[in-house]
Amino acid sequence: GNSITRHGILPEIGWYWDWGMAASALENDYVHLLVDKINMIEPDTSFCVCQVAKWECEYKNGSEYLQAYKSARDFEADVIVFRMIENCPHQDFDKYTFYREYQNLIDYLNPTGKAKIILTTGFWKHPGDDTIIRIAKEREYPYIYLGELGEDDKMKAIGLFEHTGIANHPGDLGMKHIAELIWKKIKKII
Repeated sequence: GNSITRHGILPEIGWYWDWGMAASALENDYVHLLVDKINMIEPDTSFCVCQVAKWECEYKNGSEYLQAYKSARDFEADVIVFRMIENCPHQDFDKYTFYREYQNLIDYLNPTGKAKIILTTGFWKHPGDDTIIRIAKEREYPYIYLGELGEDDKMKAIGLFEHTGIANHPGDLGMKHIAELIWKKIKKII
């Protein structure tokens, strides 16, 4: 994921926590809401969070950044949720390059092909959402369309942060909806 999944402390913009931006607490970001749901069924489950914002920003050369995610690859996950795209630049978005590089990222993080893969589109509508859906259909992966959430101000943290970038991130309600939509797909797998 990206900042919606986990964002470290960045005081210069008013973000003082290390969890999914702009959840009110660690337990309210979508990752930890999912962890709680999964642990209710499988209490001994372990988790790995992989922050790929750099890959998103540089997706045109994404293969050059794969080694940065070696620890996530070595985790050998049984289920991988790709909850990302928001940091891929909209201007001059190259869907053909994204198509290739996104699949390279999937294959890198799942080298044995044993992991179940779930894809999501962007929280905010993105020109690459269609490419993610195309890949999901071609590879027969479940996917979740999230773009409508980003259109609804109730799903954001507007009014809770001065910095508009933080405020436009999903607030607790948005995080809850993201978690619930992903959970519907995960519970079919586990």
